[in-house]
Amino acid sequence: MLTGVDMATQHADIFHKESTFSFVVDDVDARNDQDDSQVLHKLINDAALDLRPCSQCKDKEQSDARIQQIKVEAESRKIAFARLLEEHAQVIRRLKHLEEDGAALNTSQA
Repeated sequence: MLTGVDMATQHADIFHKESTFSFVVDDVDARNDQDDSQVLHKLINDAALDLRPCSQCKDKEQSDARIQQIKVEAESRKIAFARLLEEHAQVIRRLKHLEEDGAALNTSQA
């Protein structure tokens, strides 16, 4: 059974552990193409935040500067992710257009 001190210590440890995450969005039509997925996964992992320095900040000024830096980095990642989504949508539109052109050619040749 945990005492109040043990629970507080255990609870405090949770906040000091490094936290990382990643996610990959795959197109249903491109499930066999793992190269793009691996590149995106690597980019996300490389850009993962390391929150350990925040726990070592001693004063409010350093904390505020770190928070501002995190916000700027997050906005940059958001813009990059939006650009990737738009590029993905363009590729899908081109593929659908090519499929439609191919289907039209096959119909006219038959």
